[in-house]
Amino acid sequence: MKYPTKTDLLVIVILIAVSLYPILAQNDSAGKKKLFLLIGQKQYEIPFKDGTIDLNNKYDVNMILQIEGEKARFIESDCPNKLCIKYGWVNNCGEMAVCVPNKTAVQIKCEKDGNIDAISR
Repeated sequence: MKYPTKTDLLVIVILIAVSLYPILAQNDSAGKKKLFLLIGQKQYEIPFKDGTIDLNNKYDVNMILQIEGEKARFIESDCPNKLCIKYGWVNNCGEMAVCVPNKTAVQIKCEKDGNIDAISR
């Protein structure tokens, strides 16, 4: 049986580090997070304030949204499959939990600092 050499191990470690870099660096340049509630064709910005929001009172949707820190999740819904609840926490930029029967979604969007996306020479 042939054992891996030091060079083989070094190549493996470098490949693992390169493959994990996009995951680890995902939120570094994200900027300021904003939480949005989408109901039908309407979009509402919700502040990141710890607690629960009964969507039935204000938005006429029979669901409860929980916010904790800079993340949110549905904790109660009247939809049959409860997939929106099973999705869990939404905390990364662009991430979204959707309840199709209620036509409701919660999404996190991020603003990048500054107006420059890229520089070309």
